[in-house]
Amino acid sequence: MILTGHIILAITYLGIALIFRVKQPQNINYLYGYRTSFSMKNAETWREANIYSSNLMFKSAIVFIIFEIFSYFLIGGKDSITASAICLTILSVAVIPFTEIHLRKKFDKNGQAKN
Repeated sequence: MILTGHIILAITYLGIALIFRVKQPQNINYLYGYRTSFSMKNAETWREANIYSSNLMFKSAIVFIIFEIFSYFLIGGKDSITASAICLTILSVAVIPFTEIHLRKKFDKNGQAKN
């Protein structure tokens, strides 16, 4: 049962990351994609934010799967699921500040590309 939980978490997160990586939202919208006030300033910030965040999410999914394997074998039991859930939460939330930092390095406060 614990192994099933780990597999479900890994497949779900990796699946979501792959969907975002393969099916990038083309237009700014309020339903799908990386949506923050900065990423939605214009089409260029929108595109960059979605590309960067989906790549980061895919990388974090790989890190998460590695973490899950170690937690399953080293911690085991329900504690390994708890540790994996905490790791998944941290990795998922971390995508936001890293993407925002990237956007601010690449664009000025008005969303215009820096030279």
